Amino acid sequence: MLSHYFSVLIYSILSTIEILSINDSVRVDIMNIKKIITIFVLLVPILEIILFVEIGSIIGSFNTILIIIITAFLGIYLIKYNASIYMSEIQGKLMRGIRPDQEILSGIVIFICGILLLIPGFLTDSISAIFLFKPFRSYLIRKYATSGRTGSRRRTSGNVIDVDHTEDK
Repeated sequence: MLSHYFSVLIYSILSTIEILSINDSVRVDIMNIKKIITIFVLLVPILEIILFVEIGSIIGSFNTILIIIITAFLGIYLIKYNASIYMSEIQGKLMRGIRPDQEILSGIVIFICGILLLIPGFLTDSISAIFLFKPFRSYLIRKYATSGRTGSRRRTSGNVIDVDHTEDK
């Protein structure tokens, strides 16, 4: 059941990225993202178990469980808080007639960080903590998204005739 929700989440994120790349404002290297997600799904559970055992033996099982619960609540808070912030930034740019591509991608990264904080484990918590800092988040966006041409002009083939329609009386 939980794996179904994560697959829906991953599909929706990739769909959003593909929509942005179709708009030609942001081109995203989809193959690299798919490779990262595949590696993430295969290796992370093994690393998380190893870290649970090692850190639990150092700080104790109660403290380990307490840290995991606190980071889960922090993830929920981040998702709620940053959703409203980024929605207002996106609305502000749209009202000014500016495409909010960077805000959308930054919002996606923060949402993924919140989801990573919800997943119990020290590795996912560390990764999300790194990308919650704006310089690292900006680096991630620059690495996987490059600015393309701006504007919403569509490519057309052949001649285009612009006609104003008036009603016949």
